[in-house]
Amino acid sequence: MDKSRLLLHACCGPCATVCVERLLPEYDVTLLWYNSNLYPSEEHQRRLEATRVVAEHFGVEMLEVAPDPANWRDAVSIVEDWQRQPEGGSRCKLCLTLRITRTALEAAQRGFDYFNTSLSVSPHKDADFIQRMLWATAGENPPAQTEAINFRKQGGFQRSIELSKELGLYRQDYCGCRYSQPKL
Repeated sequence: MDKSRLLLHACCGPCATVCVERLLPEYDVTLLWYNSNLYPSEEHQRRLEATRVVAEHFGVEMLEVAPDPANWRDAVSIVEDWQRQPEGGSRCKLCLTLRITRTALEAAQRGFDYFNTSLSVSPHKDADFIQRMLWATAGENPPAQTEAINFRKQGGFQRSIELSKELGLYRQDYCGCRYSQPKL
């Protein structure tokens, strides 16, 4: 029996691990790398390399969309005082929306049956907001539909830590944009 094709946006290698592990029994998974929020470029490269390790480990294809920091900045700067927003604030919601929307668009254009994102693995992200965005973008980008799964449930975050250690993946200590970097 052929599996349905699912495009999974990967925010980073560690979060992608548990998602791919859980999805593979039921779906033909392809990872999508689209993370224009990452700063600096060295951080973008480290996370991209970790995600490539995950793709290779699980034997899944990975599509890479070149970063477009100007597009990201345009998308998130519509909120007042956007540089000072705390993680999880309005800037973050716009960033999540941008990446989920791009994933839905790529899924529809490339003929995938479903799409999702690894963003719900992190306890620092609003999983309910992510689920709402997945459903909203699915309605705007048929024929691809979402399989809106909260990957944090059933110990997903802890499992991502275990798999990251097994694979020797780089684990970041901040969301990714220059405004979420830890203050030195």
